[in-house]
Amino acid sequence: MTATFTRIDRKTILFLEDMHILILGVSLYEGMAGSVRVRNLLEPMIQTKGVVWSNLFFTKLAGNQIAVSGDNLKEVEVELSSPFSVFRFLRDSFRFIRKRKMSGSLNVFYAYDTPDLKTILPILYAKMLGYKIILDIVEDNSVALSFDGVMNRVRIKSGQYLLAMSPYFADLVIAISTHLKSKLDHIYNDLSRVLYIPVTVDLKKIPFNPTYRSRAEKVFYGGSFGKKDGLDVLIKAFSKVSGEFPHAELILTGKGENKRDFNEIMELIASSKASSQIKYLGFLNSEDYLRTLGECDVFCVTRNNSKAANTGFPSKLSEFLAAGKAVIASSVGDVGTILTNEENALLISPEDEKAMYDSLKQIFLDSSLIERLGTSGRKTAEMNFDNQKFSNLLFERLKFLKN
Repeated sequence: MTATFTRIDRKTILFLEDMHILILGVSLYEGMAGSVRVRNLLEPMIQTKGVVWSNLFFTKLAGNQIAVSGDNLKEVEVELSSPFSVFRFLRDSFRFIRKRKMSGSLNVFYAYDTPDLKTILPILYAKMLGYKIILDIVEDNSVALSFDGVMNRVRIKSGQYLLAMSPYFADLVIAISTHLKSKLDHIYNDLSRVLYIPVTVDLKKIPFNPTYRSRAEKVFYGGSFGKKDGLDVLIKAFSKVSGEFPHAELILTGKGENKRDFNEIMELIASSKASSQIKYLGFLNSEDYLRTLGECDVFCVTRNNSKAANTGFPSKLSEFLAAGKAVIASSVGDVGTILTNEENALLISPEDEKAMYDSLKQIFLDSSLIERLGTSGRKTAEMNFDNQKFSNLLFERLKFLKN
């Protein structure tokens, strides 16, 4: 969602909470799951607590976009195979980190996802300068399924070692799932340094928007197109159900982070009998994304049954529940502890094409399910994923670091 961050000068901060947060990796304006996650957690602090922020982000990270400029923003990129690229990246990153540090304030360096060969030196440099280091861990790299190139494989694998070493340089680590929290608890041996924060949603930006159509029409999937997402099951199931309901449409949005996985999905769509009823809209900006959510009736959160799918948490689930429509979700990881079948969603086994087909058909035959599941789903989002609540929790933990 589009950020509405308030710019606060360095003098004003002295009368507020006296905190500066520098975010590494994702853009706080437009981007995919990582941007939305960090923005949902930090935006309430920036708007209501007067926290000053800076953003050091990678331009080639899927979905990262920015249409504004400022001395608190810096785009960087690096090709690990190019020594000159690495030198330029470190030079620009170090300069920005040093320049943005605020004397006399609590300076927090917020690194999204597992530290790796690409990010570890900026993290260590910030630590040397006196920043408090926060790691937001959203995936277990030890069970990663897809690698886009040799250098990316090396980068991801290096994260396993660096995460094990992170207690020596990180002050606080955030886990997106109970699996990751348990893993980090064992690494840190200090529960006060590990904070569980699931996916969150800004309930003001995604208002309750129930459907009162006489029939269901549009099925929606948004996210990446990786192996763990199990999108092939949804496409095959929709291809079958579309023959019985020719008015049905499947809307896909997002941007594949692995070209091979993305191309396989596109080829599957092209060969499908329902290809004319499947529309890929690409990566949408916040405004278009929210409008598309409002136009759809059924949201699908698919996953396969891999370790990668079971150790994380589906990034879009909170948004889909908040939208107040019907949700079909694969029961992986923590999902089954939050959703109850036919109460706040239709819960299916991962990789179960027939269950996905049956669930889609059930909703197309009985559109009243959309309102019933949607109303309950919205309450689930309010109880479990409210970003204001988790932002306040994180803010209090960050203030504790000052002492």
